[in-house]
Amino acid sequence: MQLWFFMFYRSDQTATDTDAFFDFILKFSGTFLRRHASLLAKGLPPTLGFGMFLAYFARNHFYPSFDLFQFSSLLLAAACLGFLTIAAFVAALFLPGAWVYYRFINTAAIKEDITYALPYRGEGRFRKVMLLMTLVFFVPYLLAGFSDAVILFVDPELFTSTALLAPIPITLLAGMVIQGLFDLRRFSFLKFVWEAYLPTMVVGLFIFWMLAQAYPLVSDWQPLLKWGALAIAPFIIAFVTTMTSMLFIAGWKAAMMFSLFFALFLAGYSGVLTTLPESMVKTLGLGNYQAKAIVLDNSYCAKEQPRVLPTTEQCVLQDVQVVWSLGEAFVLRLADGSTARLPATAIRALVKP
Repeated sequence: MQLWFFMFYRSDQTATDTDAFFDFILKFSGTFLRRHASLLAKGLPPTLGFGMFLAYFARNHFYPSFDLFQFSSLLLAAACLGFLTIAAFVAALFLPGAWVYYRFINTAAIKEDITYALPYRGEGRFRKVMLLMTLVFFVPYLLAGFSDAVILFVDPELFTSTALLAPIPITLLAGMVIQGLFDLRRFSFLKFVWEAYLPTMVVGLFIFWMLAQAYPLVSDWQPLLKWGALAIAPFIIAFVTTMTSMLFIAGWKAAMMFSLFFALFLAGYSGVLTTLPESMVKTLGLGNYQAKAIVLDNSYCAKEQPRVLPTTEQCVLQDVQVVWSLGEAFVLRLADGSTARLPATAIRALVKP
């Protein structure tokens, strides 16, 4: 086996359980991606995208009516959005680890120093490898995410500068600890800062974005549950990103496969516990936006009709939230929180701000 990192786990010529585990991951990931890559590429994006739409429909307690053309358009939009969502999550999980691994850990000088610094055999060797992974990936990712989230509550005006500058002291401190614990050559900590700064900033912003997406849905929870969920989420996301980054020791195919798996997990989390479905629908212009005015057909304002909608004398609805606007009916949320479902033929004009 050519992967130098497996030297971390080998204490003699006898294969250990850890070796067998990573051998299995390496073989399985290559075979899995080779056999099923086409099926995954075709099936996952539309499934995820349509799942996001279903989550939006469920939260707003409606299901739209379509003709065949409109339904086909929705499926196409779902496939495109699903592909972009999965690609974004895979990139956020895969690229930071790849950058740090290949430009720092896997360089000749650093890997030589680390190899000599590890205990020769036993559990101590494995624990020190895990300590290295924690210091290189988990701690910087977690601290960057927390710093971005905390500063938004303390002083939102400092968010940009904090997001750009906080990774510098974080990676500097982590690099100094790594150099000291693993007897790296002089000024190796500066190389770590140089290589880990951008990945740490990206993952920190990714953690913050996930928290920002989740906050609107948990804001009405009991304080203990709300802050508990918001506090534990950065640990979970940092841990998932670290696990993906660690798997580069088994090759990029293994890292890619697990990036895809965890991307689906985080995308599912985003669909259930964040406002990502609402953001997607609003971006497409299909709903979840505020209409300045909606002009209705005069038949909805006839004097003999009971007044069930808050229309003006000109048969206009003002400042109404459009929940959904594709299909045979518009779904509107009125000022009192009630929901109105009107045939699309009843809408004469719609004015956005």
